[in-house]
Amino acid sequence: MRTVAVALGVAATLGSTVAPLGPAAAAPRGASASSASSFASPASPSSPASAASAGAADPTLGEPGTSDATPRVTPARDRAVVVLDSLSPSVVRAGTDVTITGTVTAPLTGPLTGPTVRVVRGDVTVNQRTALDDWASGRTPADGPTVATRTLPDVASGSTRSFSITLPSEKLYDSAAFAALPIAVEVVQDGASAPAGATRTFLAWSNRKEYVPLRLATVLPVTLDPDTTLFSRDDAVRLAAWQRTIGPGSRVDRIVAGTTGRPVTLAVDPSVFGPDASPAGAPSGTPTGTATSPPGTPSATTSTSPATGSTGTSGTPTPTDQPTDQPSDQPTDSGGQPATPSAATRDIARLGDALAADLAGRSLWALPYTDADIAAAVGIDPANALIRDLVSRSAAVAARVHQPVRGDVVWPVDGLLPPGREAGIRTLLAGTTVKKAAGIVVNRNAVTADSPYTPSAARIATGGTRLLTYDPRLSGLLPRRSDASAVLPTQRFLAESLVLLGERPGIARSVLVTAPRTYDPDPDDLSAFLSAVSDAPWLDGVDAASLLTDTASDKATAQEKPAGAVAPAAPRPVLNARRLDYMAAQRNTLLSVAAVLADGAEFERVYREVLDELASTRWRYNPKGWVVLSASVTADVTAATQALKVVQPRGTVNLLAENGTLRVTVENGLDYEVTDLRLRLAPTNPRVQVVSDPGPITIGPSSRTNVQVEVAAVAAGKAEIRAWLTTADGTVIGTPAQIAVSANPIDGAIYWVGGILVGLVLLAGIARAVLKGTSRVDEIPDIEAVTAAHEAVEDGDRD
Repeated sequence: MRTVAVALGVAATLGSTVAPLGPAAAAPRGASASSASSFASPASPSSPASAASAGAADPTLGEPGTSDATPRVTPARDRAVVVLDSLSPSVVRAGTDVTITGTVTAPLTGPLTGPTVRVVRGDVTVNQRTALDDWASGRTPADGPTVATRTLPDVASGSTRSFSITLPSEKLYDSAAFAALPIAVEVVQDGASAPAGATRTFLAWSNRKEYVPLRLATVLPVTLDPDTTLFSRDDAVRLAAWQRTIGPGSRVDRIVAGTTGRPVTLAVDPSVFGPDASPAGAPSGTPTGTATSPPGTPSATTSTSPATGSTGTSGTPTPTDQPTDQPSDQPTDSGGQPATPSAATRDIARLGDALAADLAGRSLWALPYTDADIAAAVGIDPANALIRDLVSRSAAVAARVHQPVRGDVVWPVDGLLPPGREAGIRTLLAGTTVKKAAGIVVNRNAVTADSPYTPSAARIATGGTRLLTYDPRLSGLLPRRSDASAVLPTQRFLAESLVLLGERPGIARSVLVTAPRTYDPDPDDLSAFLSAVSDAPWLDGVDAASLLTDTASDKATAQEKPAGAVAPAAPRPVLNARRLDYMAAQRNTLLSVAAVLADGAEFERVYREVLDELASTRWRYNPKGWVVLSASVTADVTAATQALKVVQPRGTVNLLAENGTLRVTVENGLDYEVTDLRLRLAPTNPRVQVVSDPGPITIGPSSRTNVQVEVAAVAAGKAEIRAWLTTADGTVIGTPAQIAVSANPIDGAIYWVGGILVGLVLLAGIARAVLKGTSRVDEIPDIEAVTAAHEAVEDGDRD
């Protein structure tokens, strides 16, 4: 049985040419952040972690004075590297000692001899964000009193030694009600005054409540990685990709685990639960355990299938630069149904079910299905039918977790609000089940003019839509696995929030913190970070949805024009007008094929999976992956449509009469039964006419049928009949054929004239016999004797 390539797979060999992506997911802790995650960093003059602390591995703290620990950082050539592993408590109050633990790594050029760890309290007031930057970057001198010291044994070149040091409370006291206290943790060689290495951070001082707490909301995205192997037709490759993406220890799992029990809202892409198992066009809610495995494999070719009636296009545009690869097909069950779920498919379904169980009961927002790139789509075609459908399918999240989930908060990945975007979002949502946006998540800098203080997160767009503006600096301080430890980002976050509070301590304000789509934390570090933030009395953790409504003291203000251009929070989009037209044409073709199938909804769902994926935001972080999947879609749609075809006859069909029956063979190469298919014929020359089109056609899976068509030959000569297939509504599908015909009609008058002539000849013979009487032969008396004598004479002549 023939199996057609299906859109749920990428050729297994593609997995070797396009590396699976999970930004920073495969990097060991302490490694450099991936290029993708660099787009997520705020436009801040300095990193939350100093260069000296980059590159640490998971800590294994030893007691001071013990032998060197296993190296946890990459040693520097000519300076010592100081990494802080913990700072407790994170919020300092009067009478509270602070304990700092960490490690010191000697430079490669020589050992640390008689090293001393000392903590210096900076003699500088930090009440502005620029002051925070200056201290963290080292631009401000580390002048000030030393509050604690600890001497360590020698540290061999390139080796690491742990330390613990306690800061007495009396040396930390500050008269301010709250403040960010700058400190430097330095290591100094015996006999030296200048430090051999140092790292800088802040202590969060809280003494008296002379402020109105900031309402802090945190939203983290839960989305898939831009990994093409998630849709491989190879069971082992596909299962490994899903385990890597949503299974235990995955980036998604780390986000979910790290936020458990914390006041964090998770914005969930419905496709993160695995391939959609719902009927086409309906909200997903069916457990993915009922999903079928891909019945074939996508092949990456550049051929396309004809499509008519597609929105915004005439024909099927083809993406350029598409690789070519075509693996073998997967088997299917007999009887025309897709193969039963494979073990890998069932395992993927269980992964999705486990994730849904972990998310149940949490504060959730629903993103459009596949996290469709709203930012790109509304600027190209706000009424795009495919994008609208993906927005409507955000309801799948609520169905999976069995609780109400709001899907009316729009989160453009770039964090911008250019002119026309608000109106475009309004147009887009009007054609969906969402209908209207309750809010749009935007970078605060994109809607804020220069101001001496930071406005509240709740804003109002010019068109009246609610805006939720996130703070890019605070958002960039969420801990990541690429950080040496969570101490520096945690303390920097608390210090930033204190400076923000100090701008207008008596005014109620809200703050929104978000992460990029590629966010990759360590779960323990994220949990510790959120715990420290929750302990800060000046920060009141609230549900992000609360920012959608005003309070008596915190009312949304109008958006403003920024002083300058704001950098997008994500790479450039992969979607453009040509690609959206391509996707619309391919989808219309799939719908046309599905319309004539007995199980059209299942067919459409399976074949549409990767087509939907092409609209995803995630391909901004892997543009080549988009090209790979679009090539797969092109091949799959082409294969599906070409599997329905009018068989091209061999040679020429002869018509030897004025009226006759033309037998046309139609083939169904799909593993689905075809119903209500229509055959249409159009002669290219008036010599031949089609008397009437045949009725609806039903063909079993992987079968052929002969269709009888009444035709008439008007005149002798050669002609061609164009034969094609359509759906009931006239949409052209499948592969057509040109039937060569030789018309040789015989005129009916010939039969009349011939009959008359034959009759006249017969009458003439009868008349002659009657009129002329007896024949001379009849007068011979002995005809036998005469005949014998004649034969004897002939025999003698021959002798």
